[in-house]
This record gives sequence, structure tokens and C-alpha cells, in this order.
Amino acid sequence: MMNNLITLYSDFTQLNDARKLFDEMPVRNIVTWTSVVYAYVKCGRLSDARRVFDGMVSVANTTSWNTLISGYCGQGLMKEAVDLFQQMPDPNVASWNTVIAGLADNGSISTLEFVGKMHKEGLKLDEFTFPCALKTCGGYVGFFAMGKQIHCYALKSGFEVCCYTLSALVDMYSNSNALDEAVRLFESYCTRNGSNCLSLSFWNAMISGYVENDKHIQALNLLSSIHHSGVLFDSYTWSCALRVCINLFHFRLGVQVHGLLVTSGYELDCVVGSILTDLYAKLGKMKDSFAVFDKLPEKDSIAWSGLIIGCTKAGVSSETFSLFRDMVSLGLEVDQYVVSAMLKVCSSVSSLGKGKQIHAFCIKAGHETEAVAATALVDMYSKCGEIEESIALFNGLSDRDVVCWTGIIVGCGQNGKANEALEIFQEMIKSGIEPNEVTFLGLLGACRHAGLVEDGWRLFQSMRSDHGLEPQVEHYYCMVELLGQAGLLKEARKLISEMPLRPNKTIWSSLLAACVTHKNSEMISGIAENLRVAFPDDPSVYVMVSNAYATMEMWDDLNRVRETAKASGVKEAGRSWIEMAG
Repeated sequence: MMNNLITLYSDFTQLNDARKLFDEMPVRNIVTWTSVVYAYVKCGRLSDARRVFDGMVSVANTTSWNTLISGYCGQGLMKEAVDLFQQMPDPNVASWNTVIAGLADNGSISTLEFVGKMHKEGLKLDEFTFPCALKTCGGYVGFFAMGKQIHCYALKSGFEVCCYTLSALVDMYSNSNALDEAVRLFESYCTRNGSNCLSLSFWNAMISGYVENDKHIQALNLLSSIHHSGVLFDSYTWSCALRVCINLFHFRLGVQVHGLLVTSGYELDCVVGSILTDLYAKLGKMKDSFAVFDKLPEKDSIAWSGLIIGCTKAGVSSETFSLFRDMVSLGLEVDQYVVSAMLKVCSSVSSLGKGKQIHAFCIKAGHETEAVAATALVDMYSKCGEIEESIALFNGLSDRDVVCWTGIIVGCGQNGKANEALEIFQEMIKSGIEPNEVTFLGLLGACRHAGLVEDGWRLFQSMRSDHGLEPQVEHYYCMVELLGQAGLLKEARKLISEMPLRPNKTIWSSLLAACVTHKNSEMISGIAENLRVAFPDDPSVYVMVSNAYATMEMWDDLNRVRETAKASGVKEAGRSWIEMAG
């Protein structure tokens, strides 16, 4: 009776009452001692639990050991859990499963090692062991073959039809780029047993598999099937439904799911409500996002992060800074993606002071060397004009991806350090990182600003020849600008004529401006004609051409443009400007 009371007090976290009852007991047996250990574990006071356990270790039974091991696993203290397990005189299946589950929950590859040891000890893997082993196989690259072996073992042991094992199998195949295998397993079970026999966890596993593999329409169809079958969604199902809406960027569908959430009572669920906040934020519906956020009784990091990143994209910088301060003051976990969003805000408004404050926060939180945050820091300093600080940060990074390399190259180009941009590019190639289209856009921009024609031409040609990249309109524009600035007008005109893409207005305008700058009246008429033919209804074209003729004092051509504008019905605003220029 007394033991039951101690356990009851523990379940209601009334630790003082449990301890008082224990101290007043005249006789204490193993059950009593274990109840006190459980009480401390339940309340998260593991050091006290260990102290009590050490005092009774000589008489401790399997339940006592498992209770404390479970406590360590529950708080992610796997070293302590494993050390204690290895001291255990005679661990049973529950002991092994407790450690294996703890390792799997904490993403440790050692899970599979312990599963192997358990098998060698002659203990049978069961419905608790298989899901943990399969979860680990699906979470690491290169363990797919082992996952299939465990599947065979589960099949021979008769545990494949167990609900949790089935769900773990679907997850494992989905996470191992073998979605077809997951679908086959799912459909095979449905055929044998009928969809009405499926547990919601099995449905959820298949939906999650579709979402993780970008099969959003299939996920929607499955969600619809569950809904029409009358099975009630849980928070995980609703979370998957909302993620489909996010990935499809589908506002109307999101509103429909939101309506169902309200009727089902899950709108204010912490996890579901956070993802709903994120959905509206990603869709740019910040008013709706704030409305959901404000109603949530508990707001986790996902809700705060979604709102902050949404405000960043919406360009609401003052609101973004305010939310970030609140999030930090509440002691919530701020990941590198939120930090990156804040640094982008600093970059967009050129707020070096706030950027430095975020940088200090990065250092304290340990995000400074993480790829996303580090790249954002490099970008922030370069856009705020502190290119030397940006280069110093970049040089201190050990792990630099193509985005990071491209960021510093673009930054050097924008801050008048074209030679440094070219040198960094050579380092990038030597390091084995392949450049992308944006990298070359940054390089050509740097050459354009510095007038490095030969370097620019060499890089432009190397895009296709050395890296298999097709130059886009933006790359051609940079080259036309570069050649035009250098007075190489014929070369620029030839490049345009050889473009596999249709030249846009910006490219023609660039060459037209270069002709005016270099007083080349011979080419102006041809370029003007190309502009008028390509963009006959664009008033700005007539304004631009007229301005060029006026600057070059080509009055006859100016009059012809004026008459053409009148005949084609160009708006009065265009004609008024032409008259002023004349």
C-alpha cells in the first residue's frame, strides 16, 4: 500500500510527499526503494535517483536497474545509461530495449551495434527492438542493406505484421530513397487485411514517406482516403497535411485544412498550430500567420521561427527585430535558419550595428561555424561594406559549400575587389567545389565593375567549355555591358547576334547607352530598330531611343521616332517626354 502511494505521489510530481512517506517507513524493501528511484526519475532529478540507487545497488533487481537506465535515456544522457547498463549483472530483454530505444531516439549509430549484441546474446528481437533498429537504418546513408536484412529477420520472426514494425519499415524504405518498396509494402498489407484494419500510425508513415519524397499529390490522395474512411487524424497527420500545403505553396488548400483543424479541435495544438503559423508565413499571409500565432497557448521554436522568417520575406524589418528579441528573451532555441533570416534583414537595410549584435549572438549560441549562418554572416558584412571582415570570416571557415564561395565572390565584386574575387574563384576550383550560374554572374559582375575585359571574356567562355553551364540572359548582359564600357561595340553587337536566347530590353538598352557614350551614331539606328520591333508597345523604348537621338543630335531620326510613336498609339506620357527632349 505504501509503495503504491509513493508511486502515485510520483505520478503527480509530488516528490516531497513521496520522500516524506519513504522516510517514515519503518521497513523498506526492494519495491519501496525502486518506488523512490522512480519518483526521482519521474521528476527529472536523476542525481538524487542515482544516489538512492547506489545505496540499494547490492539488492537492486532488474526493475530497479531499468528504471534508472530509462531515466538517463529519457534525458538523452546516453553515456550514463550505457555505463549503467554495462554494470548490470543480468540485463533482460526490457533492459536491452530501453537502451536501444534511447540510442535510437538520440540518433546514435550505436543503436545497431547494441541490436547486434542483443542478438548474439541469444535474446529475441521483438516489436520494440525492430522499430528502433529500422529507424536508425533509415536515418543514415549506407545502411539500407542492413535495413533490408532486419526486414527479413522481422518477417521470419513473425513481427512484420506488428503495427509499429510495419510503420518503421515504411519509414525506413521512404527515408532510404526506396519509396517504391514502401508503397509495395503498404499496398500489400492493405490488400491482405483491408484498409479498415490499418492503424493510424501506419497511415501516417506512408503519408510522411510521400511528403519526404516530394510526392505531394499522392500524400493528398492518401489523406483524403483516411478522412473519408472516418478515421480521426492525430496531430502528426494534421502536421503532414499542412506540410503538403507548404510544399505545394497552395493557399486555398491551406485554408481548407485550417477549417478542418478548427472543427477537429487541433488548431491550438502546439505542434499543429506552429506549422499552421509557418504555412501562412511562407505563403506571405502575415496577418493570418499572426492571428494563429497569437491564439496559440504554447508557442514553440517552429512557430517563432516561421513568423520571423515570414516577416523577413515580407520586408517588415522592425517587426522582425522585435520578434527576434522576444524569442531570445524567452529562452527558446534559435537555430541557424532564424539567425540567417535576421542577418538577411540586416543586409537589406544595411544595418551593420544590428548585424554585429546578431554575430555576437551567433558566437554565443555556437552557430558561427554552421554553414547557413556562416554564409549569411559573410553576406551581411559584404553588403554592409565591411568586405575585409567578410573575407576574414570566410577564410576562417573549414566547411565551405558553393553558396558560401559564391557569396564571398559576389561580395568582393560589389565592393570593388575584382582581383580578390578572381583569386578566390581559383581557390574554389582547386578545392574541388564546382561553380554554378550564380557564381559566374558574380564573377562577370566583378569584371564589369573593374573593366576587366579579358578576364570577363575568358570566364564567360569557360562556363560552357570547362563547367558545362549554359550562359543565361543575365550573363550575356554582363558581357555586353563589359564590352560596351570598353568601347568594343562591334564585339558586343556580335555577341548579341550569336545569343541562343532572345535578347531582352535590358541588353539592347545597354548597347544603346554604350553607343551614345562612345559617340557611335552608325550603330544607334540599328539598335533602335531592334528595340522598336521587339517591344512595339513599350513607351519606355520610345523614350529611351528618343533620348539617344537627342543626345547625338540626330534630329531627323528623332522626328521619325516621334511620328512612329504617334502612329502606334503610344501613351501621351511618352509623347510629352519626346517633345521636351526635342
